[in-house]
Amino acid sequence: MNDSNKKPSENTTRRGKAEEYLQSKPSDQTIFSSDADILKLMHELQVHHIELELQNEELQLAKEKAESDNKKFTSIYDFAPVGYFTITSDGSILELNHKSAEMLGMARSILINRNLRFFIAEISLPIFNEFLLKIFGSKSSQSCEVTMISKANTSVILYVEGVISEDEQQCLISAMDISTIKQAEEKMRNSENKYRRLFEAAKDGILILDAQSGMIIDVNPFLIEKIGYTYEELLGKELWEIGTFKNIVASKEAFIELKKNEYIRFDDMPLEAKTGEQVSVEFVSNVYLVDGIKVIQCNIRDITERKLAQDIIKERETRLRELNATKDRFFSIIAHDLKNPFASVIGFSKVLGEKIREKDYEVVEEYAGYIQSSALRAMSLLTNLFEWSLAQTGKMNFKPELIDMVELISEIVELSNDFAHQKSITISTESPQNIYVYIDRNMISSVLRNLISNAMKFTNPEGKIVISAMQIHNELLVTVSDNGVGMSDNTLNKLFRLDEIISSPGTKKEKGTGLGLILCKEFIDRHNGKIWAESKLSIGSKFSFTIPLSQ
Repeated sequence: MNDSNKKPSENTTRRGKAEEYLQSKPSDQTIFSSDADILKLMHELQVHHIELELQNEELQLAKEKAESDNKKFTSIYDFAPVGYFTITSDGSILELNHKSAEMLGMARSILINRNLRFFIAEISLPIFNEFLLKIFGSKSSQSCEVTMISKANTSVILYVEGVISEDEQQCLISAMDISTIKQAEEKMRNSENKYRRLFEAAKDGILILDAQSGMIIDVNPFLIEKIGYTYEELLGKELWEIGTFKNIVASKEAFIELKKNEYIRFDDMPLEAKTGEQVSVEFVSNVYLVDGIKVIQCNIRDITERKLAQDIIKERETRLRELNATKDRFFSIIAHDLKNPFASVIGFSKVLGEKIREKDYEVVEEYAGYIQSSALRAMSLLTNLFEWSLAQTGKMNFKPELIDMVELISEIVELSNDFAHQKSITISTESPQNIYVYIDRNMISSVLRNLISNAMKFTNPEGKIVISAMQIHNELLVTVSDNGVGMSDNTLNKLFRLDEIISSPGTKKEKGTGLGLILCKEFIDRHNGKIWAESKLSIGSKFSFTIPLSQ
């Protein structure tokens, strides 16, 4: 970091400490007036030496912080609810997390360098081999379903996704246990088959019609109970005379078609009982002979539960897609976004050691700034990632309390001013003296931090950011606006969406993951609020959210 990017008083403070330390030490030199210049130079060298020791202490603190952040990252990876493997092209396991070891039923240390193919069921082995060939051959993301056999000889069905590493020497794989889903699907198919057999065995509603006139000649008790008509009300009536069946056989022409084809079927038709209650039914009619006389048998099956089950399956499919998108994003962050800041810390630390030995203090200071910046970026990312993972797994407690929003905004602005000063950005607030609102302090603090950080990222040096808060009826409205680079309508439409996470470099090439705005939406939704953005290219952006004053 060069001097222009540091606080103005930092070098002066460090030099002042060095001067105080030097003056406190007893002097063992005899001062001669003729040697004044030499003594002054020796004094300067001693001061620089002490400054260097102070810098070393700061660097040690930064290193310890980076190591702490790395431990947090490792914990998130190790205890993720999804299995993660890193394997070679021949299937050898290089790395795996606890969930993966649990799936295989063995200790992680034992599994390292074992071949993952040994745990794939024989029936799934060709699928898995083709999966690996495609990944290393096409260099694209691939997925498949395989059956895996653990050490305890139990089998699980896995949904596996993989991508090739940046060096194209390894494959990064995620494995999700979908055995329960598959079992549920199998049970659903078996249930449908069983229900169909019962239906064909006349266990549902049955109407018997005269094939010539369409007159009802018999009806079973199940249907009588279902539609609410008595036996006498139905007997001797033509089918289309009964209000219940007007939607199913709407005309004599349809009845003529039934007699001609001797079969008619409606997979999903509304059936209205005498009471007005609506149910969905499957209506199937067949013509057959009884004692030489043609009759029509109408089988009427209530499919309300089946439709409900289909709706549940659709909801689960939607949730599964969301979970896959979450998993993909999580995997991307682990594989790439977290790697960069730690790689920077390691690389700059190495160069820093060389420069210290060369006593190139200006470069030492610059690279120390780079390390601090990388560590702060990693810390911010880990904080968002940790909070996001808690929200996704339902482990983040929602604890609303009465908070002065104006005071909270001031605290977050104060914490943001250091970075703002580095870009010469002015942050100002516009709000009444107090606005009290019931909120979860940690969640809303995270929202404010992310919105302000986002604004600083895309605001040019000498730019301005304004944070306003006001009460509108029974809601709190908070707005973070800037005069930065702005966004196109296309980018604006992709904000706050997990399936469209975007991450653009800032005005000083600052990097991000796009996770911050997703986290903001999660937390605002938790408060039953709304969040949105407005922006114009080259003019600036305005992010706003509202939350009820009381929960």
